[in-house]
Amino acid sequence: MGLLHKLFSYQYITHEHLAGLDRYKYSCIDSSPLSRYVMHPFWNFLVELYPKWLAPNLLTFVGFLCLIVNFLLFSIYDYSFYGYCANQEDCVNLQNLTKNQLYFQNNLNKFETIPSYICSCIPQWLWMVLSVCQFLSHHLDGTDGKQARRTGSSSPLGELFDHGLDSWATLFLPVALFSIFGRNEPFGITAFSMYGLLWLILGSFIISHWEKYNTGVLFLPWSYDLSQVGMTFLFFGTFLFGQKIWYFRIGPILFTQFVVVVIYVASIGLSLPFSLYNMYVAYTNKSFKQKSIYEGVRPIFSTLYLFVVQLIWIKYSKINILDLEPRAFFWLTGTLFSNISCRLIVAQMTSTRCQIFNWTLIPLTVIVSMFTLNLEKSVFAPFLTPQSEVYSLYFMSVLITLAHIHYGICMVRQICDHLNIYCFNITSKPMKKSD
Repeated sequence: MGLLHKLFSYQYITHEHLAGLDRYKYSCIDSSPLSRYVMHPFWNFLVELYPKWLAPNLLTFVGFLCLIVNFLLFSIYDYSFYGYCANQEDCVNLQNLTKNQLYFQNNLNKFETIPSYICSCIPQWLWMVLSVCQFLSHHLDGTDGKQARRTGSSSPLGELFDHGLDSWATLFLPVALFSIFGRNEPFGITAFSMYGLLWLILGSFIISHWEKYNTGVLFLPWSYDLSQVGMTFLFFGTFLFGQKIWYFRIGPILFTQFVVVVIYVASIGLSLPFSLYNMYVAYTNKSFKQKSIYEGVRPIFSTLYLFVVQLIWIKYSKINILDLEPRAFFWLTGTLFSNISCRLIVAQMTSTRCQIFNWTLIPLTVIVSMFTLNLEKSVFAPFLTPQSEVYSLYFMSVLITLAHIHYGICMVRQICDHLNIYCFNITSKPMKKSD
């Protein structure tokens, strides 16, 4: 216990952060019609069913764990996003299969049976479990703040804990959508297309918090509740009718293409223009929180850097790393993004200067450089094998995950000590005796 205590006692939060946290006042605007007229009335009813001893942060954490369960189940049953058939009979019958996007589509005649990595065969019952987990995650996340106000336990930690986990949860929606549609021609989605959709969702999240960093007000994007409800129904519909229910056309376009367009409109059309306008208004009426435009754009540098470096890796990888290991690549991107977002959230909640560069991007840059630059004649050449590139992706995923968890635990412990509260218990800590 002593070793664990020391391990998670690192102080990421400075005294300046803690002082800013003491002055923090929550300011949020949710103008989504779905949220105002459907979700909030339902959540107001639901929260009254909770016992008053139930800590709001526990609701937040359990909701996040539901998404982790979904991700793990998908990783077990459909690691490479090929699982589109309902049963094993479909897998062994070539006539029931559409050609997938990669190697298999050009070598169909070479197989007497379908390789397991091509056809994962997601069991039908799994979609019901996924739908329930998605439903619970959405509504637990929607009621945590109401439970905090109901029990008089609201604190800056609650908002930081909620939004910090939300930044990681942005990864799971597009990854789940990829498993629903698969990457099979002609109805599926390519790994690169889904990676673009992932960045649209990540961008919507970071833009809303970048906006708050500059305006002091969090304007919740309309796309959030819409996407959560939509995913619940997509899972449930797949449970009832199978994945092939989504393989149809709406006029001249595929349903999957229609969904892609909806996500583009929701992520860009309902997020970026409004955020830029709100920041412009704040700048013109002198309510802009930063001293200059340069200070205002500092928070997005790390996110843009991450996007560019990952794009370089995808473009110049000699083994087509995104198509070969999409799940690990998505996980690494989402976890790096979450760490960058959490530091922005801390900065905007404490009215401190956001760091311009996240240290986790340094090992990423080194690895990407090793496998994209022309180093065939260097001393590193014997080590730069296709297998080592995959192992490097795994290594980075584990390293960044552990670093992010360490950051989160240490930060929560430090804020709990400062506010004299527990994270998962409403009661206050005993007062420390002064010397």
